[in-house]
Amino acid sequence: MAAHPPAPVHAGGLGPRTLRLTGEAADGTVLDASVPADGVRRACALVAEGRAAAGRSGPHPVTVYLHVATGPGARERLRAEKERTGNTAPGLGVTGDARAVADAVVELAEAGATAVILQPTSDEPDPEGFVRFAAERVRPLVP
Repeated sequence: MAAHPPAPVHAGGLGPRTLRLTGEAADGTVLDASVPADGVRRACALVAEGRAAAGRSGPHPVTVYLHVATGPGARERLRAEKERTGNTAPGLGVTGDARAVADAVVELAEAGATAVILQPTSDEPDPEGFVRFAAERVRPLVP
């Protein structure tokens, strides 16, 4: 059996203590869709504190989820998703066309995210279309 390189292990976290620990011990950090751009900035600072305390250097990816709804009824679907998950704070999720979604991705990247996962609402009427929209229309707009 051929040896495989070790897979990076990323840890999810939201609270200050956990985020510092992800910086100390994990290969990357994952933030859920409840974290807006300002929260990504704070999370990255806490991760950096943990990395510094542990004497770690080098890259540490930070992945964040972003709820996205497009097409007819998008605002209502996103509102319902936020209520369902209890994440009703302003600035969470995005509705609209490819430009609006790309702008939200760029905002999260500028806040420190190294990867943004576009997460459709749980009632997305066209999952295949959503993936094509993300890959073919949003991705080309993100530098």
